Amino acid sequence: MHILKIIHGYPPNYNAGSEVYSQSICNQLSKENAVSVFTREQNPYAPDFEIRHQKVSSNLHLYFVNNPNGKDGYRHQTIDDNFKILVEELKPDIAHVGHLNHLSTGLIDVLNDLQIPIVFTLHDFWLMCPRGQFLTRSIGKDCNTMLCSGQEDKKCATNCYQVYFSGNKEEEQTDIDNWSNWVNRRMQETKVIIDKVDLFIAPSKYLQDRFVSDFNIAKSKITYLDYGFPTHYLTQTEKVKTKELFTFGYIGTHIPAKGIDQLIQAFKQVKTPAVLKIYGRESGQSTAALKALAATSENKVEFMGEYINHNLANDVFAHVDCIVVPSIWGENSPLVIHEAQACKIPVITADFGGMKEYVKHQVNGLLFKHRDVDALAEQLNFAVSNPDKMRTYGSKGYLFSEDGGVPDIVAHCKQLVNIYKQYTHTSKFWRVTIDTNPEDCNLKCIMCEEHSPYSNFIDTLYKETGVKRRRMDFKTVQQIFEQAAALGVKEIIPSTMGEPLLYKQFDQIFDLAKQHDVKINLTTNGTFPKKSVLEWAKLIVPNTTDVKISWNGATAETSKEVMHGLDFEKAIANVKAFIAYRDAYFKTNGYFCRVTLQLTFMQNNMHELVDIIKLAAQLGVDRVKGHQLWDHFDEIKVLSMTATPESVKQWNIYVKQAHAAAETFRKPNGEKVLLENIIPIEDDAVKEVREDYECPFLEQELWISATGKISPCCAPDNLRQSLGDFGNIKTESIQDVFNSRRYKDLVSNYKTKAVCKTCVMRKPVA
Repeated sequence: MHILKIIHGYPPNYNAGSEVYSQSICNQLSKENAVSVFTREQNPYAPDFEIRHQKVSSNLHLYFVNNPNGKDGYRHQTIDDNFKILVEELKPDIAHVGHLNHLSTGLIDVLNDLQIPIVFTLHDFWLMCPRGQFLTRSIGKDCNTMLCSGQEDKKCATNCYQVYFSGNKEEEQTDIDNWSNWVNRRMQETKVIIDKVDLFIAPSKYLQDRFVSDFNIAKSKITYLDYGFPTHYLTQTEKVKTKELFTFGYIGTHIPAKGIDQLIQAFKQVKTPAVLKIYGRESGQSTAALKALAATSENKVEFMGEYINHNLANDVFAHVDCIVVPSIWGENSPLVIHEAQACKIPVITADFGGMKEYVKHQVNGLLFKHRDVDALAEQLNFAVSNPDKMRTYGSKGYLFSEDGGVPDIVAHCKQLVNIYKQYTHTSKFWRVTIDTNPEDCNLKCIMCEEHSPYSNFIDTLYKETGVKRRRMDFKTVQQIFEQAAALGVKEIIPSTMGEPLLYKQFDQIFDLAKQHDVKINLTTNGTFPKKSVLEWAKLIVPNTTDVKISWNGATAETSKEVMHGLDFEKAIANVKAFIAYRDAYFKTNGYFCRVTLQLTFMQNNMHELVDIIKLAAQLGVDRVKGHQLWDHFDEIKVLSMTATPESVKQWNIYVKQAHAAAETFRKPNGEKVLLENIIPIEDDAVKEVREDYECPFLEQELWISATGKISPCCAPDNLRQSLGDFGNIKTESIQDVFNSRRYKDLVSNYKTKAVCKTCVMRKPVA
């Protein structure tokens, strides 16, 4: 397996917890797998965003992107572009993200585009909080580092980004508005990451619960897994002289969030002789200020400087009786707590966040009231006065194992690999279309296989079966969801034939989707029957990837000529209302449901293609896509864009005009309307599709009819029957179909099939 690890820093340049953990798992994983690490460095003398390669071993390679200036920015297009080139070259099986700060949120989109599954370990609150710790960064206040109760745009601007304000009182409101807007856009960016990641890992139950309750990550999409540790470096090999005085130790960075100043202030209240040793890389004036604070302590405070992590047991834990973790933010699963417990050193920490999750008061350490200097001093004094009890607490070690041992890196990485394997199955299968109610429709589109004025399908169905309307039994729907979810399907489309919103149990389909963590992809005629558009939007938007609205003109006259029974003005009003709710939902919740106009390309409507794109842009529609006409009936054969050499030539002119229009006419936010399948027809592809055009469906999608019949594609039923019988979902499973000889033969030989040779859905290779 080839694993791509993404982390915002890597030792020895960066030695905080997430970076050290990342190095530990990469070293272990690379013993049996190829591991590539994408991380950052800050070289002010090298070009921004260039990538430097360093080989650690044959199985472990580091790729450093240079980002010396991007501090609070969250997305960098050049980083994304360079990353894409690298990933296309590396071809990893999975990406394991640790942090995107100082990198780019766009990395997630690159991985999605390249269909690389993503596992994301949460190390802090960065996705939920622009500062990452729910700890304010104020200026000019009595306390500039207060705990934050939750993210709000204006609060973020005034409590954390005021440091960037001009300072001119008359400009303060402008600064508040500017930074509130920046925070809002940043939060929209990080909220949409939820649905782009396959699985989140939380190293503490506290962090897991926060992301579920405060950031709306589905419980099924986040799992708890504590960190793993290379325990060989946590075994003391050198004997140390007995310490004359009880010795406290602090290990970590010298930044305000770590609460070292409160530790020093509390230590000053310890009257019994004791020593406090502070370990960690010095940080300029911050360390100087801490030394000045410590200078007035009656007991000795020693600044020990940086330590080498692999010598932690001998160089640090052998010289202390207790470790103190005084962080003033909600640490989630501090490495130092685990490391101390592995060495049987008791821990004093706050009764907050993930810190209290791993320390139980007077069992394997001591707890004090969070951010309370006097409460911390009380526990320090208890420790000094009760060294025997502290040794007993230390001997308990880790709470969640019988022997007190912390999770071992070897076992931990095996668990990670098992997780990776869940998302790296070789199957390309990602979507199922279920024809829930194909005979239910309130329009009569001329190209529709069943509802066209030229079709006798429903009459024939009744004569042959005695049934006028087939409707999928809801138990079959449930069965399909269960099988699809087990196979890693990401989307299910309710009925593309007929109007799915008329299906009696349509609302329950969304309940199933949430239950199985599957998204809905919807095709509708845009009439939104039975309910108001707002009511439908409230149901559809939160769990739908794309709403494809059938659309066949820019004017009422053309639209009604194709879609008989359509109220064109009402259809436009419906789209406006639906997109208004979609945009409001995205702003509030960060989930984006794409809206598409779906066309059938015909000679009687494509003269309005440019105007359709212009209309889509005005309405805020995200995409215009379509396909060439399936000419089911003699009456519409003349409407095909491939009917004559002249019509092909005209289509190719429309294509050029369409792409020019997409550049000219932009959505209200300035973005282009995406165009899909609007491509020229080659002269040699008029009668048969070019040999190098591929089927977009085989091995990726399946269609299941209302009666349970399984089909490999969306070709008209009378045509796709020639491809063979692939069984019925009531008697055969989806996996049975993929494993069958008849399906495998079709995958290998479909280009020889008559229906495939003329298929309007085949595409050029991207």
